[in-house]
Amino acid sequence: MENAKKTINLFLKNKYNSENELKAELYKAGVAAMEEGWTFMDASFQLGGKARDDGMDGEEVEQTLRRAFSAEKRTSERTEEKAAPAQNAAPSAEGYTAQPQAAAPPQTVAMPIITPLSAGVISMEQMLAMGLDTQSLELLQNFKIDPEALSIPWPAADWRKDLAKLLEATFDPEETIAFKVSNTPDSTEELVSNIIGQDDSIKKIMKSLDSPEGALLCINAVKGGEDSPDESWHYRYVVVDNPKMSLAKQLAYYKALNLPCAALVNTGANSVQAWVKIFANDEEEYNERVNFLFKTLDSQGFKVEPSNRNPHMMVRMPGVLRGGKQQYLIGLEQGARNFKEWQEWVEYSLDGKPLIELASDTEEAPKKDQTIVENMLRAGEFFLFTAPPKSGKSLALMDLGLSICYGEDWFGNATSSNDVLFINFELTKSVFLNRLYLLGSKRNLNASTPKFGFLNLRGTALSPIETAQLIAKRIQGAKRLENHDYRVVVIDPISAVLHNPKSTRLNGAPHQILMQMVDTIIALTGCAVVSSCNLDEYPYLESRADSVIKLSPVEGSLNLYQINGNFREFPKMLARECSWIYPRFLV
Repeated sequence: MENAKKTINLFLKNKYNSENELKAELYKAGVAAMEEGWTFMDASFQLGGKARDDGMDGEEVEQTLRRAFSAEKRTSERTEEKAAPAQNAAPSAEGYTAQPQAAAPPQTVAMPIITPLSAGVISMEQMLAMGLDTQSLELLQNFKIDPEALSIPWPAADWRKDLAKLLEATFDPEETIAFKVSNTPDSTEELVSNIIGQDDSIKKIMKSLDSPEGALLCINAVKGGEDSPDESWHYRYVVVDNPKMSLAKQLAYYKALNLPCAALVNTGANSVQAWVKIFANDEEEYNERVNFLFKTLDSQGFKVEPSNRNPHMMVRMPGVLRGGKQQYLIGLEQGARNFKEWQEWVEYSLDGKPLIELASDTEEAPKKDQTIVENMLRAGEFFLFTAPPKSGKSLALMDLGLSICYGEDWFGNATSSNDVLFINFELTKSVFLNRLYLLGSKRNLNASTPKFGFLNLRGTALSPIETAQLIAKRIQGAKRLENHDYRVVVIDPISAVLHNPKSTRLNGAPHQILMQMVDTIIALTGCAVVSSCNLDEYPYLESRADSVIKLSPVEGSLNLYQINGNFREFPKMLARECSWIYPRFLV
């Protein structure tokens, strides 16, 4: 640690003869800073500031520090080529979100106008990582969002000039703004033109406003220009934020809800403040529009403090330090172009349902999902196995699970090897495992395989949606913590989900409730869902299932069944027969 401190101090003190030497020493100082426990933001500010002052390009500074902070770069057994993709990864700091971009973030602060379309860009895994609840998940999955919505860009190299950039984009030069250091009673008023007209001297001005609590700016002008026909400049913007949400989740909401944002500002703490364009002519219209905005946000699960309604609200000023962390401009001009356009969008689009897509949005048909069972089942589909009561359905599903784990045939159809998660609602753990091992011995397959996981939910009082969320959570956890990538979920029996107090209190037809659970599992995980029911128990499930295998007893024959298969994406199966020879159905 002592050597690390020495390296940092020497870098900050010394002058370097060439850019290459400066770059090399910056890298060493960055590695030392990480060893000392510095955040990337701290290193970017102190070490990067020194390098930029010495003439190093801002983008080069950022790339050098990212390499220094990359864990993969500092692992000796990995090659230079393997370490390269990690250059853009940065450790998460308190109040900031780690950056998962495939390339270094752009230095420009301008953002294009984003028009939400139908879902497809952001993965469910990313959404779950954001900690979304059911309501917000439904909202976001129905809109096509730039993946950047999940990450907060780093400050630009010239972030000290962010205030001037903000004022130039949001105010008239002849208007007057008010600003102050936080927790101080008096504010300072200044013409916008005087601030925009500053060049490098603005850096010194902004540094003078650095404080433990940061600095604030009135979101609307306090005086209009001499030629202002009215006082509409009082009612131009309102601030929206929710410090109880993660930064990434706030930004994702702003994009998904298509808010007409004039600017987005990182507060240097736990919030992204959105400057929403109101542009009211007077106080009455301002209150009317703000009420509509806050009511809409609230309906989508995004709570805003009532105090934010104040048109004289003091908000975070970009370009200053708040307790050593940067308040900076994230972007300009996002979402709908104006409030009226956004109101129309809310009326016709914000209903939580899928939007119209055009065939012209894609130049060619997308690749189909992975085939799990040949001519029967793909990933993301619902497979239903039906047979008479007590005929061996549970064992048939276990048999299917083992077959998929080993890539062995099932009912004469080839399977692709995948991890399987079996949801057991019916059997005790001992009976379940005894059946599994019996099947394994009969098939000469080792039942003790890590590819076969099971989740015992017998006696667990969960609603169907809660069951779906639990299954999704366990699958995501297994993927991250245990390196298991479950692609198939087997539920046995599906009707057991309805037999607990939480489910009996639900309104709606049982089959509809069950399909809601199945669809939620598929949406959250992308897995194929497999289950069984008795013949004619839930005809609605059969009609909704993507694949159905039906076993019907052959009249006059003991333990002989006719197999019929109907599939949404595969040709209909020709009828054939199979025999029940405990513990398996044999074609």
